[in-house]
Amino acid sequence: MTSLKALGLGIVTVANRKGGVGKTASAISIASGLAKTGEKVLVIDGDPQGNMSLFFLGADRDREGFSGFLGALGDGAAPKLESYINKNVRRNLDLLPAGKGWLGFFREETVTKRIGEKFGEILASAKIGYRWIIIDTSPAHGALERMLISSSEALIVPLEFQRFSIAGLETLMGEVEKCSVESGRPIRIQALLFTKAEHNVARVDAYREVFSSFGIPVFEVCKSEYVPKGLERGRTIWENAPGSYAARDYAALLNKAFFG
Repeated sequence: MTSLKALGLGIVTVANRKGGVGKTASAISIASGLAKTGEKVLVIDGDPQGNMSLFFLGADRDREGFSGFLGALGDGAAPKLESYINKNVRRNLDLLPAGKGWLGFFREETVTKRIGEKFGEILASAKIGYRWIIIDTSPAHGALERMLISSSEALIVPLEFQRFSIAGLETLMGEVEKCSVESGRPIRIQALLFTKAEHNVARVDAYREVFSSFGIPVFEVCKSEYVPKGLERGRTIWENAPGSYAARDYAALLNKAFFG
């Protein structure tokens, strides 16, 4: 597969319209793993639940952030993105937290239409200071989520080996295609990332065959208690269990999908 770095792409949204698939955990692992390589990373908490902000900031997660930035855009101002960013939540890793405002407000189509194009331009210009911009999204199907996809260059899609994931992936692929047309540039689904993967299970082997037919590179992260336990302690997989199989699997994703 051609890596994102080889393609010159760096704005990556982690998205799935289904909850409970390890989306935020994967976004944290990917962003912190990229930062660990020494390249500058910005991670954006685009989920109104703010779980990523809670992970990185704890009690300080309610400070002004993404919601405040989008609110300023909606008011016709020209906010500076860096004013809303928490610097160095990890080495080489900055965070745009969800913020104390209600991000759900930006699921209104009329609001995102007004600010979507400008937001995309600002995000693209932020690549001057960051090699990678990783965006976490909610499992909702709304205007905010579409705006984030439209502003990105590629997607990583966390999934589980189950029947409902097939229809969900087909729906998401259709939505990405529409966002690509509306934005006037290609948006690629770079990888399917199956979290909580189990081996030597006949049911799972059957799903592997089904999902391989989509023609999108497939990666797996083995089912591991190290990931949720680390998140509860405020530690990434690289900090909590760098020698684990889960860390190995996330490293394989970074090496092949991002760096090639």
